[in-house]
Amino acid sequence: MEAWRRNVLLLWVAVFISAICWTMVMPFMPVFLEEQLGVLVGVSVWAGVLGAVNSGFNAVTAPIWGALGDRFGRKPMMLRAGLFLTIAYLAMSFVTNPYQLLGVRIMIGALTGFIPTATALVGTTTPQEHLGKALALVATATQSGSILGPLLGGVLSDLVGLRMTMVISSAMVAVATLVVLVAVKEQFTPTQKRVNIIGDMGEVLRNPVFLVLMVTPILMMGAQSAMEPVIVPHIRGLLGEGAPNWLAGAIYAVPGIAFVLAAPLWANLAERIGYKTTVALGFALGGALMLPQAVAVTGLGLGGLRLVAGFAMAAITPGISALITIVVPKEQRGRAFGLNQSAFAAGQMIGPVVGGLVGDNVGTAYVFPVSAVVLLIGAVWVWFVLGPMIKPARSTVA
Repeated sequence: MEAWRRNVLLLWVAVFISAICWTMVMPFMPVFLEEQLGVLVGVSVWAGVLGAVNSGFNAVTAPIWGALGDRFGRKPMMLRAGLFLTIAYLAMSFVTNPYQLLGVRIMIGALTGFIPTATALVGTTTPQEHLGKALALVATATQSGSILGPLLGGVLSDLVGLRMTMVISSAMVAVATLVVLVAVKEQFTPTQKRVNIIGDMGEVLRNPVFLVLMVTPILMMGAQSAMEPVIVPHIRGLLGEGAPNWLAGAIYAVPGIAFVLAAPLWANLAERIGYKTTVALGFALGGALMLPQAVAVTGLGLGGLRLVAGFAMAAITPGISALITIVVPKEQRGRAFGLNQSAFAAGQMIGPVVGGLVGDNVGTAYVFPVSAVVLLIGAVWVWFVLGPMIKPARSTVA
């Protein structure tokens, strides 16, 4: 097997495990806050704040880790992220109040970034002609893990409790990190140039097309993460009193099923009609299909609508990653993917706060139309602003 194919396969496994661990725990934060930490008022707001600080610190530090990855290699950055994520999940299992949990979430935001670094590693070690499919494949690992994670997290929380579920997540991330350490290969020659993170970031940010492109992950994640503080309580409310956590987790996860099925199809389509077109379609269809979810009256009905919307939105994340490789030279891609993660994190920071405030003050059903409007704005932005600017980048290294 060719080295790059082997890397993609191994990174798929590592990302899959990491995504399982994240979604085993994070969707149940409102439940953890209420049942384990005694937060009885403003649970949605607390959940939103936890998501915001995680993402805010991630937005600040991700470009730094990306620049260091360009200097010293992406594999060392994955190992660093995996180590700190292992420690953070373990520490989370011991918290006794929401302020301690806030501190752990800050740690996760500032010191991790396992999955984005894997994406950068794929983006710099895969031949250009195979890059779109490779990025889509690794993105399906995230979504595949996101399918299994909430279901497994719900089952484990019912059987052994949320704290032990966090311990299990810690052990699983350690295994994923070990896979990267032992098996993933990166041919990387450390640069002799002095590290200048601010200058390195400026080099990428001087690319106007990249700056316009970075609006899209903010919009996508803002719309998607607005649901995080409210979606599991909303699903439980539709299911009725006494519904098991695993069923709520399964309904939460169904967009991931759609992503796994649809992402390769979107990648094949993008090779024919262009990633600009498929990303714009993903935004437009995702926004249109988000609206009916506000009026779903049963948990299973909501799950069906989330599944259909997931088919549409499967075009967006891999498409953004592919567009980065088109508009950014190869030697700048570690920094570019770090900045891309900052943009995602900015959306993840804004979305949960807005979603938590709307959910607590107006009602959880009203978060759906808010997300829909943001997605439709994304479609307009990609088609009319970004699209005319896209041209392949030229390397800055002779």
